Amino acid sequence: MKLRCNTYYMLISSLPPLPTRFEVDRLPITLERLQNRLRMLEPGDADEMDRMLQVLRWSRQFEEANDTAVVKRHAALMQTIRNPCVREVLTIGADVRMISVALRSRHRGLGPPTIGIGRRVQHIRNHFNQPDFGLGHLFPRIEEYGRLIEQGDMLNLNRLLLDASWIFFSRYANDYYFSFEAVVLYVLRWNIIRQWRELDAERGRPIFETLVREALGDYANFYA
Repeated sequence: MKLRCNTYYMLISSLPPLPTRFEVDRLPITLERLQNRLRMLEPGDADEMDRMLQVLRWSRQFEEANDTAVVKRHAALMQTIRNPCVREVLTIGADVRMISVALRSRHRGLGPPTIGIGRRVQHIRNHFNQPDFGLGHLFPRIEEYGRLIEQGDMLNLNRLLLDASWIFFSRYANDYYFSFEAVVLYVLRWNIIRQWRELDAERGRPIFETLVREALGDYANFYA
């Protein structure tokens, strides 16, 4: 457990509790009020949040396995991340995105990705013909994701991806109280609720908006 009782005691205490699941009818706090709370971030942490947002923005651009410029920029931005919690969150997110790209590539009858983001690129290349890329012990739902891609069921694919992120962030949050890390994990889960509510259930198309960009008000403009 990591504890830092200063400004963040007030910030965290001002935030309503999150629900146990993300499939709810309304956000626990409005975007405007969340923006106001986040203005309490300490300057150094606000800068780290901005760096996190830049990484997230670039990782969202990596949709195909041949975008060299995006990959290089993503790697450069990752070098600027100092907070271990933020680094871990971003790295896990990059790994999941790389797995998703590889599954889509295989579905289209293409070969393994030649470049990518995250820690698993070479491993995926070496195990491309295995249903779970040899990563089932770390990401047990890979084969399920693959089946949904084959079926074109993007709504349920997105639901499972959001569910996996929700579980990971919720468990990770148990280690942090009244700290910058606790704020990061709160906002990430808040955004999962928002993404779920915005999913187009009729078309089942995924909505991958830049994580927490809107929720951070002025900080989002640093890289605009």
